[in-house]
Amino acid sequence: MSGAPLRTVHNIRFALLLSIFLLVGCGYELEGTLRPKKLEAVQTISISPFQNHTNEPGLGRAVTKAMRGRFLRDGRLRISDSPDADIALEGVVREYRLSPIGFTQADRVQQYRVVVRTRIRLHDKGRRKLLINQDLESYAEFAISSSIAQSDTSRSNANQQAADSLSKDVVSLVLEGF
Repeated sequence: MSGAPLRTVHNIRFALLLSIFLLVGCGYELEGTLRPKKLEAVQTISISPFQNHTNEPGLGRAVTKAMRGRFLRDGRLRISDSPDADIALEGVVREYRLSPIGFTQADRVQQYRVVVRTRIRLHDKGRRKLLINQDLESYAEFAISSSIAQSDTSRSNANQQAADSLSKDVVSLVLEGF
C-alpha cells in the first residue's frame, strides 16, 4: 500500500509540471492578434481588384478573391470597400509563365510549374505614405494528363494554388513585416 501514495505524489508532480509548461508555453501567438508597429492604429484595408497584365484569363480575379479571403480569415484587419479605409492594397499581375519541369521517356512534357509574378503596393491613406512597393512570385505545379479537360482543370487548380500562396505571402508581408 505504500506504493499508492508514492504514485499519487508522482502524478501530482507530473500534473503540476505539465500545467507549468502549458501556462508558460513557447511564445506562440494565435493568428489574428499581433500587428507591426507601423499598423497599430490601422483597422481597415481596402483591396482593389488586381489588374491582369498577362494573357491568362481570370488570373486577376483569382488573385483578388484569394487576397480578400486570406485577409478575412486572418481577421486582424476589417476589409472595407469604402475609400475611407485606413490602408489600401492594390496589385498588378505582371507575368504568368508555364515552365516544363517533368518529361516522359519520349521527351514529352508531363508536368509544368506555374509562375505568377505580381507587384503589390500598400498605401497608408491617412499619412499619404507608400508602405510597400514590392514584386512577389508564387509557384504551383500540375501534371498533364491524356485528357485535355483534365489537364485544363489541373492548370486552373495550379493557378488557384499560386494565387493562394501569393495571398499568404502578402498577408505575412503586410501584417508581420516579412
